Amino acid sequence: MKNWQRIARMSLAVPLLALGLAACGDSDAESTSPEASAAAEAAPDPVTTPPTEITITTPLEAPPEPGKTFFWLQCELPICGKIGTGVEAAVDAAGWNYENIVFKATDPGGAIESAIQQSPDVIGITGIPSAAIEAQLASAAEAGIPVVTCSPGPEDPSPETYAAICSQTTQPDGENLALWAIKDSSGGANIVTVTIPSFPSLQTTVDGVHKMVDEHCADCSADELELTVEDLAGGQVASKLVAYLQSNPDTNYVLFNFADLEIGVPEALQVAGFEDKVKLIGNGGGPQQFEALVEGGGMDAAWVAYPSLYSGWQMVDAALRLVDGGTLPDGYHEEMESLPTYIVDTPEAAEALAPSYDFAGPAGYEEQFTELWQLN
Repeated sequence: MKNWQRIARMSLAVPLLALGLAACGDSDAESTSPEASAAAEAAPDPVTTPPTEITITTPLEAPPEPGKTFFWLQCELPICGKIGTGVEAAVDAAGWNYENIVFKATDPGGAIESAIQQSPDVIGITGIPSAAIEAQLASAAEAGIPVVTCSPGPEDPSPETYAAICSQTTQPDGENLALWAIKDSSGGANIVTVTIPSFPSLQTTVDGVHKMVDEHCADCSADELELTVEDLAGGQVASKLVAYLQSNPDTNYVLFNFADLEIGVPEALQVAGFEDKVKLIGNGGGPQQFEALVEGGGMDAAWVAYPSLYSGWQMVDAALRLVDGGTLPDGYHEEMESLPTYIVDTPEAAEALAPSYDFAGPAGYEEQFTELWQLN
């Protein structure tokens, strides 16, 4: 498989990007030095409260012109379906037409070519680095069709590539999870991040973890267990993590860069005798992780809630501004650089997400967007 295909597949899996951590005993906290405990106490608190405001602030000058068409290119992964639900709801609220196709992660270029043939006003896609579809993005630009995206990795928009990009980085999520582990361990967190380095956006999470450990916890450590797409597809994550933990017995926090990486892991760790030695934390938690938190007694300890529906609304917001040669407000991409997320770490916080056990976005985000669109 070509490297860009690996990147594309994992980029699409992003929204389903997640970290995992299983509870460790009180002896871990008691073993830290007074200096380490004091430094952990002084570190910033992790964000564990749901956000209430959308990050975009500039209203449209007038309501959107109805009847335009947004063409959504949806990967075959469940997360892309969730994002697509948000896209469709936002398109409907704006009075536009919604079209979509489901494509294979190995052929994003073919999906864009199909969309261009339909002559939509805007195309939306998520998780694909522009380098993987450079020629097709140039064709869309030549046809006057802006392409908007989320989570392609850290790159800048341009007239010839993506006209608008949301969620360029997940570094704040890595920082937040590292702070959670530092606080939880009283300054004795030894974290391994389970990741796939061929996916650019995931590296920003890793960077965030290292940043907080370096700044706030001299007695902590941060390492990575680097896997491949083939490891995930072949069900090798659990066995490789067990082997890592056997070779690195001081590890007490396992951080998953997206939720799919945790599949089968808690059961394997229990069999291998790590149930009371590590805590599982991660990014992009979903029903499996949040229901486990509600039930309690398991290894899942803290998961970042990813607002997949909200990310769909962000792409539509950009589309409304870009159609017919429009421009984006100053500072717009800075406002969309990362998604509004928070850590769910208690049964009560997880239960608040019932019955879907998913996080759609900041409370009332739909009304906040339609107010920006002059539709209220």
